[in-house]
Amino acid sequence: MLSRFCTRGLILVLLIGYSWFGAGRANAQLLPDARAHHQLVYDEGERLVYLVGGSTRRGSQYHYFADIWSWDGEEWARGTSLPFPRSSHRVVYHAERRSLVLFGGGFGRAVKAEGVIWELQQGEWRAVAGDFEAGRDEPGLCYDRRRDRIVVFGGWDGAATYRGDTWEWSGGDLVRVDSAGPSPRAGHAFLYDPVRERCLLFGGRGVEGFLADTWEWNGASWFRLEVAGPQGRWFFGSATDHRNERIVIFGGSAAEGDLADTWTWDGQRWSRLETAGPAARGMAKLAFTGRSLVLFGGRGRTGEGFVDLQDTWVLVADSWERRH
Repeated sequence: MLSRFCTRGLILVLLIGYSWFGAGRANAQLLPDARAHHQLVYDEGERLVYLVGGSTRRGSQYHYFADIWSWDGEEWARGTSLPFPRSSHRVVYHAERRSLVLFGGGFGRAVKAEGVIWELQQGEWRAVAGDFEAGRDEPGLCYDRRRDRIVVFGGWDGAATYRGDTWEWSGGDLVRVDSAGPSPRAGHAFLYDPVRERCLLFGGRGVEGFLADTWEWNGASWFRLEVAGPQGRWFFGSATDHRNERIVIFGGSAAEGDLADTWTWDGQRWSRLETAGPAARGMAKLAFTGRSLVLFGGRGRTGEGFVDLQDTWVLVADSWERRH
């Protein structure tokens, strides 16, 4: 009887300890596991950055994460979990609904390229919309603040086919929008431009190789912006820096290998920041912190192949600083 009581008590303690994002503060010295294909997102209400899911190779198999971590500007803390392991997805903060919205990716090799909109409100994940045809990995996901809706573009589907379709979600059904635009691709940036008040798309990879084009979506049509900028790449980190009204991208993978350069978009032009920082890598993720930008993880290369990373960097006053 006592043994069963102790066991139940231990389970109860563990469940309480992981019941919400704030849990795990006592273990703030811990770091998330090394990983790639994860997501970072800034929750404006909580004023925290969340790391959501991802995957890494362990031996001959891939491990898919369901964990969620929070970053307060100084330390990482383990929080609750997704209801499912998830990799190659996208997550954005919905300002009007004050929620996190997740789309795309899959949980392991059994289920890939899911087309469901998941929303986190008041600590509960709910499937709120979906369409089988919309299922994809590595899509672009942008919250259009001016129009108050989520926009999806591209990615690749369960058959590993690059997609070039546009979808929108405004709280009801996930709706396909027929509009000619960027070529089919995956691993691109798709972010809200606070200057032009549009969703901006850059780069990615398609059947024609690594891409370096810049496009914007105005809610009805796609327009290509004829601007010079970073070289073609995919799987790079990207985030909207709302404080400085710009978009920032870092690294990624190109034809000659991984990159370690940092670029900004100010609404009119791309500019390279002359700053040293994280080592070259693909799949690093960036997020706004309310004050600066934070980068975590990604996948680098060694003489023996690939290695997933677990370092944390912040971009302050246009200079990278390593924190963990």
